[in-house]
Amino acid sequence: MHRVFKKYHSIKKIRTVNRRIILTIVFNFFILIGAGHGIGFLGLFEILGFKEFIAGDVKFSLSGDHENRLFTAAIISLVGQIILLRSFYEKALLTKFTIIYVGLFILFFSFFVLANDLFNSELDAFSFWTGTPFLIFAIMLLVRTIKNHRSLLNENKEPSS
Repeated sequence: MHRVFKKYHSIKKIRTVNRRIILTIVFNFFILIGAGHGIGFLGLFEILGFKEFIAGDVKFSLSGDHENRLFTAAIISLVGQIILLRSFYEKALLTKFTIIYVGLFILFFSFFVLANDLFNSELDAFSFWTGTPFLIFAIMLLVRTIKNHRSLLNENKEPSS
């Protein structure tokens, strides 16, 4: 009876993690970006950036003004989203948690590249504030993943009876 409850509880935890993975990806995709005389979603720049990267029309930069960093942040973000999406389908829990950590690190890094001049650039500040929901859900995913990871490690240490 105890094993059945443990398995159900574990499945419920993984469903929570999977929901947070999807929400983190969606909120990252919909970060608003100020560019030119308008705004767009980061996801739009991911698609355009990938197309322009293939054509060789994009310059990548981790520093410089907002427009110079925009496509770099978008491509890095796309890689992080793909990695997180991969973790959604992983069945082995330790591998799943590792993939989540890598995907979140990449998404946090892309967000830093996008908004690293927060106090000196209105465009960076705009992207930062519209990215706040992403940050909240990403941190919630990170905390839940750490809790589940520790719980799994503690379960493996306990002697089975």
